[in-house]
Amino acid sequence: MKQIFKLIIILLATTSLQAQNISNSPYSRFGLGELQSHFTPTYSAMGSVGAGVYNPLSVNFNNPASYTSVFRQRFTMQTGGAHTTNMMQTTDANQVTNFTNISHFVIGFPVTKWWGGSVGLLPYSDVAYSFNDEAPTGEQLYFEGQGGLSRFYIGNGFKPHKNISVGANINYLFGNLSTARKVIFSDENILNARQTDESLISGLYYDFGIMLHGELAGWNTSLGATYNNGSDVNAERSVLTETFRLNNLVESVEDTVKYETEDGLITLPSAIGVGFSASNDQWLIAADYNMENWSEFQSFEESDDLGNSTRMAVGLEFTPDRKAINKYTKMIRYRFGAYTSDTYLQLKNQQLKETAVSFGFGLPLKRSGTLLNLSAEFGQRGTTDEGLIKDNFARFKIGLVLSDIWFIKRKYD
Repeated sequence: MKQIFKLIIILLATTSLQAQNISNSPYSRFGLGELQSHFTPTYSAMGSVGAGVYNPLSVNFNNPASYTSVFRQRFTMQTGGAHTTNMMQTTDANQVTNFTNISHFVIGFPVTKWWGGSVGLLPYSDVAYSFNDEAPTGEQLYFEGQGGLSRFYIGNGFKPHKNISVGANINYLFGNLSTARKVIFSDENILNARQTDESLISGLYYDFGIMLHGELAGWNTSLGATYNNGSDVNAERSVLTETFRLNNLVESVEDTVKYETEDGLITLPSAIGVGFSASNDQWLIAADYNMENWSEFQSFEESDDLGNSTRMAVGLEFTPDRKAINKYTKMIRYRFGAYTSDTYLQLKNQQLKETAVSFGFGLPLKRSGTLLNLSAEFGQRGTTDEGLIKDNFARFKIGLVLSDIWFIKRKYD
């Protein structure tokens, strides 16, 4: 077990260093930024399903009712990282960007035979863009953004009946977002201008889940539903407007035109999801449907003209023989999936779509009892029509699932 913890430390340290990779996604300037994939490698490889999966071998924070599936007297910890490569494409140009970060750190544990819990830290969104344009009157316009939000949650699942589970997550959203806009004039006698907005965000929101689970015709089946209440979170914003001159590309501030701060609220979208799964000794099959009401989103009482998003996903896992100790390839979990989505981005009278296919593997590490999960997703978002940007992406994840016995009283002769 000590070697596994060393591996986790190396993984986290490496990922933290690589998180400085350059990313430039113009779409991240909308809403709260580029939303992160809230799925572990296990479920990312299966098309990003989760609302209906009741699996004791993996912590499924997408439906807190699933926490009751955790094996009794077993402590489960999951962590990992993700790397995304994007190729942004327009009708006459393209750009490749890379971004790496920690994808999840979650813990699942049983409390009693009818009560399970989980604690975790997940990325929520990232803002990272830098682009320029030219005004009809000749001025150069520059737009930049950076920052991100994270989500810390504490969840509990309860089983009031052997075939029914309910649960809830208390989520704390926190982080900061920064945007800057500049206007540079060709006439050196006119002062250039820039405005910087800094927003510090923190607050609680909740999500709930319910599951019906049992055996049907030799299969372990489950039907799940989730609900996110889309509450308001606190935000503190500062706005700084300055004039400046360019001296050999160095910006020299001439005057502060305005500096003001204000407290406000950010309204998160409500969301619902339904899912189904069926499993036996070899197969796990799952399907999801989710909808998020991003038209409700507001920041300091201002909307961002976002649309309601929907996503449909299907996935499967195949394990030839979990007990084939002497035939390792039969113990590997083979995973495949796909999803299609109408995103919340509504630009030039069209709602951008996103589609992806995925696959991955669950690799048992015999000596430690650990499971190494790998996933890959390949997809496309947007279009080059109407001067928009098509985003072709490849997303790779790596994760570890560690499980150990806890709260066992040892006996000595």
